[in-house]
Amino acid sequence: MAQLQIVQNVNRSMECSSCGAAGIAACDCGAPYMPASARAAEAVVANPRKSNRAIAADLGVAEGTVRTARKSTAQDYAVDTRVGLDGKVRKMPQRKTKPEEVIPTEEEAEESYQQHLYKMFLDYLDDMTEPTRRKLFAHIRRKYRDEL
Repeated sequence: MAQLQIVQNVNRSMECSSCGAAGIAACDCGAPYMPASARAAEAVVANPRKSNRAIAADLGVAEGTVRTARKSTAQDYAVDTRVGLDGKVRKMPQRKTKPEEVIPTEEEAEESYQQHLYKMFLDYLDDMTEPTRRKLFAHIRRKYRDEL
């Protein structure tokens, strides 16, 4: 039985860097072909204020390709405004920063814990019947006589 070899051609949106012809060896100008990500990175550097969608439409690539290329060029990623496909200038959304968590000192933590215990005790007292509350107060008077 003869072995069957499968050859698969893969087209990765290559384009001539000189004349702009698409595909694999579609021209004879001798310039190297560039992947879409490299073309997108050059376009982002050339037009940092242009939106990802506008650059993608100009190049004929996916918006995600331009987004990834913009992230790789860190200084060009953080612009204040961008010009969209419709020509309007828009502000870029700002990420909200999380406030720093304040860690209390041991004294503050103990005071907070004691306040919590006090509130819980008051809640328990409200839930108790009168005979149970009297028994508790009698026990407190006996046990903590010197502190009262």
